Amino acid sequence: MKKYLPIAGAMLAAAVTHAHAQSSVTLYGVADIGIEYLNHVPDATRQSSNLFRMTSGNIAGSRWGMRGVEDLGGGLKGVFVLEGGMVLDTGMASQGGRLFGRKAYVGLDSNAFGQFTMGRHHNLMFDLIITYDPMYFAPKYSAFSHDPWLAGRVDNAAKYTGKFGGLTISGLYSFGVDSTVANGSEVPGNSRVGRDMSAGFSYQAGKFRFGGVYDQLNGNSASKASLTERRYVGAAAVDVGPVTAYLGYRRLVSQLVTTMSRTDLMWAGANWNLAPNFALTGAVYKTNDRTSARDPISFVVSADYRLSKRTDAYVTASYTKNKSGSALSANGYDGSVLPGENQIGAVIGMRHSF
Repeated sequence: MKKYLPIAGAMLAAAVTHAHAQSSVTLYGVADIGIEYLNHVPDATRQSSNLFRMTSGNIAGSRWGMRGVEDLGGGLKGVFVLEGGMVLDTGMASQGGRLFGRKAYVGLDSNAFGQFTMGRHHNLMFDLIITYDPMYFAPKYSAFSHDPWLAGRVDNAAKYTGKFGGLTISGLYSFGVDSTVANGSEVPGNSRVGRDMSAGFSYQAGKFRFGGVYDQLNGNSASKASLTERRYVGAAAVDVGPVTAYLGYRRLVSQLVTTMSRTDLMWAGANWNLAPNFALTGAVYKTNDRTSARDPISFVVSADYRLSKRTDAYVTASYTKNKSGSALSANGYDGSVLPGENQIGAVIGMRHSF
């Protein structure tokens, strides 16, 4: 027995080492914070005022998360992601205080057939179109300001993504996008309440790439379950040396809102890598309201200096021109600009990834 114990111990150690090598859990995150200036912000008496403030998540949402993978053999893997957002200047959780409000899902990944996951996900517009926005749907000063649903998240969702050469295809079905709304999702006898259905693709051929997404969202109450909000999104990008040029379009047709129910959002811009650690970005975003003359347009410039592979400093500035009473601020329709007033916004900050 003593003769075989060392052999058995070696075999057990080898098995544990092999299992460890085939499975992993990674802790990761982003910490982004800066100082922002905005003009024409309404004060307590609805007068125009300047605002200086500290803000979290300016060019990337501050977050922390865990992702794991286990090799199940035969090209099949088990995967999971748990990711929570945070407001860095206060230490509070974002996404309504959810522990893992950004992502929370588990599923299977196959080398041959793609990935299938279930849980809380980003929508397909974020997955497939984000790289076609010069500002990458930054929480501030990007296409996200004109339409936050471009980077929306959905509860109770099943998602499939397959990559076949230069083509990526994806589909998503949610049984109810927001479980925090009472009777707003997964309602017995009414499967349309809060339902979201989406499909899209992205294709890359050399230095040129393009993509498209269709997204349909139903109302989050029984009385609005038959009403829909549809988005049609298409975008393209091309690399020309150190410069990448972008072009995008989103059509919105909504029965869920009474204002801006039919709009076109268009954007164009470019990113210029002047040096390995320095880049400039410029973009213009315009919303065309088909039901009124409220057509805001915003102009954005940004400079990013990479201090290391994980730490960078940035300066971003925006000029938003409002028309006919529109009230788009540098940060979206959040009430931080007086209706019809133009706004200048600027933020200087730092981002660290781990």
